[in-house]
Amino acid sequence: MPYPPPQGSVDFEFSGTPYVRSTAAVANFDGSVAIAFAPPPGLMISQQALWQTALTSERTQQSRFGNTVPIETLRTQSSQQGNPLNPSPFGVLWGKVPELEQQLVISHGTAPQKRNNSEGRWTQPPAADEHRASGWDQSIQAKELTRIDDWKQAPEKDNDNASLFQSVDLYNSTSRKPAAYVLPQPPISFVFQESLYSASGTPAAWFRFGAIEPNTAIQPRDTRQRSTYSSNRTQDEPVIIPWGEGRKQKDNDYTGKYGGETQPEDPKKPQPKQPDIRESYLLMNTISVVILPDRTPIELKDLEISLDIDSFSWELTGELWGASSLALVEPDENGTKQIEVDINGWKWVFMVERYTSRRQFGQEQYSIYGTSRTQLLAAPYAPQRSKSSASNINAKQAISEELSNTGFTAQYPSLNSYSTPDWIIPGGSFSYQNETPMKVIARLTSTAGSVIIPARDSDTLNIQPRYPASPWKWNDATMDKIIPASLMISLNASWRPEPEYNAVYVSGTHAGVAVNVKRQGSAGDEPAPDILEDWLTETQVNTERGRNELAKGGNQSITTIEIPLTDSNTAPGLVEPGQLVEVRDSLLNGTNNNWRALCLATSIGASGGKVTQRLELERHY
Repeated sequence: MPYPPPQGSVDFEFSGTPYVRSTAAVANFDGSVAIAFAPPPGLMISQQALWQTALTSERTQQSRFGNTVPIETLRTQSSQQGNPLNPSPFGVLWGKVPELEQQLVISHGTAPQKRNNSEGRWTQPPAADEHRASGWDQSIQAKELTRIDDWKQAPEKDNDNASLFQSVDLYNSTSRKPAAYVLPQPPISFVFQESLYSASGTPAAWFRFGAIEPNTAIQPRDTRQRSTYSSNRTQDEPVIIPWGEGRKQKDNDYTGKYGGETQPEDPKKPQPKQPDIRESYLLMNTISVVILPDRTPIELKDLEISLDIDSFSWELTGELWGASSLALVEPDENGTKQIEVDINGWKWVFMVERYTSRRQFGQEQYSIYGTSRTQLLAAPYAPQRSKSSASNINAKQAISEELSNTGFTAQYPSLNSYSTPDWIIPGGSFSYQNETPMKVIARLTSTAGSVIIPARDSDTLNIQPRYPASPWKWNDATMDKIIPASLMISLNASWRPEPEYNAVYVSGTHAGVAVNVKRQGSAGDEPAPDILEDWLTETQVNTERGRNELAKGGNQSITTIEIPLTDSNTAPGLVEPGQLVEVRDSLLNGTNNNWRALCLATSIGASGGKVTQRLELERHY
């Protein structure tokens, strides 16, 4: 609603209350009549500030804290003498002592200036006339000097130089006659009374018995030189440091809060699966044999699969049912046939190398012999080659070159902190003639004290130490399999003691290093025969080779046990050569007599639906 301007003059009085017009001339308009909006009256307001100078106030602020009480901090450090540790055969890991810089500061300042005044104490003497007079005259008369030489010329004479040496005696005997008493003629009787002999009319005399030898010519004597030879092998003197071995300084690990990657931990060997101890076991064996790659099934009446720790391929023998099955595995224009054997979930792939057949009236027998595919790296399948490396080469690099373009790979598993080391073979040392790849790989492997364990169903070579842990440390080592006494079908043991050496000398021939490997904690006084090979060229590989050689000795037995072959989900499963096994034997006096051993050979036999595995174990006492 607009504000209608009043007519005439209007007085405004501001009294702090709302403004109210004197007349009720306010009307509502419907908008049909034009309304002129007049501007509101302008008002002038005078304002005056009532501000004055503020009073000065002083603000006092006090701290509620007083003086701190000094606290004395005492720090006590307890140091004890560390136990001496046995020296490590690898040497002491100390680096170079850091050099210290010595500073010499000479505080020389500027010397104060001094004035040197030199004043002569000499004065000029008075001038005087110089008179020189000679006191000599010509009273001495010159005379002629005559020189007379009293020496005369000696007469010439010939100089004769006579030598007192005569020719030596080259041919007579060099033996001398013994000094013996010669009886005079006639014989004289002597009576010895332990007193001096007194002759009548002569003074006392001493007798000397012996013959007087005539003067003989000088005889030459052979010069005898005696040389004492001993072994030039030096042994490292043990160095015992009372504070123990040195440790390499490591950088601190810091993990940010932004979710970045953290440092991975070293994988540890898993603990073996614990078997179920039962009074009886019910096993359902499954056996299947197919021909690759079509997977055509065939039936084997009896079969045996075996591997020992010193072989590089699994072996198979089996009997076929009928001539039709033999026709499926016979070689053709594509070469040998390959078959896959699956026993309780454990698979093997074999090449059928050969077969035999025997027929007679009313009876037929067909046998096949197979080997794992690693045999392709050996004779007669792989060609023989010769090689000589002029530059340095790593051992694992050399193995990779031998497996190049073959489809095979090599793996180096770490078992109980031991694995096959890698080392450098100097140029000119790595050479061979007319050898297959497998023979070269086996030689490199045995140089490091390792063995080749072929994979069952893949083209992989597992190269690992022969002894994953030293026998004297098996009690602390992690086992691969645990076999309870309730699973053993049979057990046979054969005592086989070996010399117990505690040191061995391992050295290269043309290049490399020589290492005297000693068993820790022993005196090293029972050395084994020295090991000298061309490819032993570094301390690490020489030490690992020596450790495996020392592990072979001592009192031991070969124990053969027979157990069922359980499936891959039931312990203990398949035991392969090179694995450490714990046998929990409770058959002796009704108590647990657990012992540990190394598996040397495995043989799986299947006949008439019964499957067993026979293990050959090396047990140390």
